[in-house]
Amino acid sequence: MLIVHFNALAQKKISYKKTGNGLEYAIVKKGQGEKLKKGYRTYVNFTTYIKPDSIYDSNAERGKPFAFILGQEEVLKGWDEGIALLSVGDSAHFRIPPALAYGSKKIGSIPANTTLLLHVKVLKMEQAFYDLSNKDTIIFPSGLKKIIVTKGSGEPAKPFNNVSMQFTGYVLNQKGYQRVFQSSLTNSTVAVFQLGTGRMVKGLDEGIATMRVGEKATFILPPALGFGNKVSGIIPANSTLYFDIELLSSVEPFFHSEKTDTITTKKGVKIIRLLTKEGRTITSSDVVTFDYTGYFIDSLKHPIIFDNTIERKVPTVLRPGSNRSLPGIEEALTYLKKGEKAILYIPAELGFGIMGQGIIPKDKALVFDVEILDTQPYPFFESNGDTIHLSSGLQYLQIRAGTGAAVDTGSSISLAYTGFYIDSAGVRRIFDASRESGKTLDFILGKGNLIKGFEEGVTGMRLGEGRTLIIPYSLGYGEKGMPGAGIPPKTTIYFDVELVEIKSNDKP
Repeated sequence: MLIVHFNALAQKKISYKKTGNGLEYAIVKKGQGEKLKKGYRTYVNFTTYIKPDSIYDSNAERGKPFAFILGQEEVLKGWDEGIALLSVGDSAHFRIPPALAYGSKKIGSIPANTTLLLHVKVLKMEQAFYDLSNKDTIIFPSGLKKIIVTKGSGEPAKPFNNVSMQFTGYVLNQKGYQRVFQSSLTNSTVAVFQLGTGRMVKGLDEGIATMRVGEKATFILPPALGFGNKVSGIIPANSTLYFDIELLSSVEPFFHSEKTDTITTKKGVKIIRLLTKEGRTITSSDVVTFDYTGYFIDSLKHPIIFDNTIERKVPTVLRPGSNRSLPGIEEALTYLKKGEKAILYIPAELGFGIMGQGIIPKDKALVFDVEILDTQPYPFFESNGDTIHLSSGLQYLQIRAGTGAAVDTGSSISLAYTGFYIDSAGVRRIFDASRESGKTLDFILGKGNLIKGFEEGVTGMRLGEGRTLIIPYSLGYGEKGMPGAGIPPKTTIYFDVELVEIKSNDKP
């Protein structure tokens, strides 16, 4: 967005008009769009100045248009009055007197009694609220009111289905202005949730259940069906809530199967494979990408979703041996293949156990519908090149050369790593990996806080360098190993390490 300085504008001798409230304005470029309307969402590019050469704020820094609802006191009085004079496509300059800006108050770097300078270009306008003129109101026994704006012709919304919708929620303030507290339209998202489970306020669960796909309606919720006597964000206590809703879909979210063939894992997870595929079974060292819906059956025999990837629209990525998920899930994945769909029945002790979690009661068995989208071998370093043997018994392979000065005792560094050992069958078993948590290992070399072989192995590395360390048990976890991490006694361990940052390279 082009930022225009008012000094440059002054040289062009732009003629300003003045309103009765003291607002000065000049339309410097006329657009071709329709006149702006109060109560409509308006998108603008803007720059605000304290002085002609002193920028206070601009949406250019945020990289997207600024949106607000015109005439609803969401912005300064001078904005509401001035921009209401424009049409879509107009560019204009304003001098906003203190009475229409911040008055006698000092706001941040804005002195008291400051006349603000504003440059605006109007990009577009869209309807923010449904037009309820000449529409009938349906009143339910609960006190909920529904006004149908457009009838739907699709499937009816059903309790315990996943419903998707566009919505705008608002309240009326003391002056009768519509104040939006949440809207899917402002960030172009679609709201998805399971109907009838209390995920939304009580009145919405009741109201959406009366809709059909394609329907648009406004619901008016008395306080008892909204937030009651509680304050929620900008919503005052005992507020009547308004929701404009367009129902986009109502979908059965659960897998169903007539199959009775069940696989029972060693730990007791039961698996029904709905779609089977040829290929390699997932191992504990694979990186698995999958979608899932996790739910439990409540006391009324209703399926209650507690988590799923469908709402987030992002599959989860997990290595089954990472201990980063429920043990029942991690074990069950190692019985499946890429492309398969399955229903997993997880006993409580392999789920959230006696504690429960969130809405999940204690001692509750869980069900997961999973679809395996992709599997990839774990990205171990390729073991090529010469092995360097040190006198201590440590060995390492340089996988990738680095740059700059080598690190030594006293260097403060950050490493990414994967630690593993090789079992009796020749399979690499990962016991720790910073890459899976998205974090690095930060430490000062030579402090003695890590195993000897690890510190010796990273000494001399350069920025960006990658090594595979081969650490004998005498420089690792010793004769006893580390049973809690699954490392057997007297085990040689391996680390794929990469030096990602040198915070300081001070040497004693």
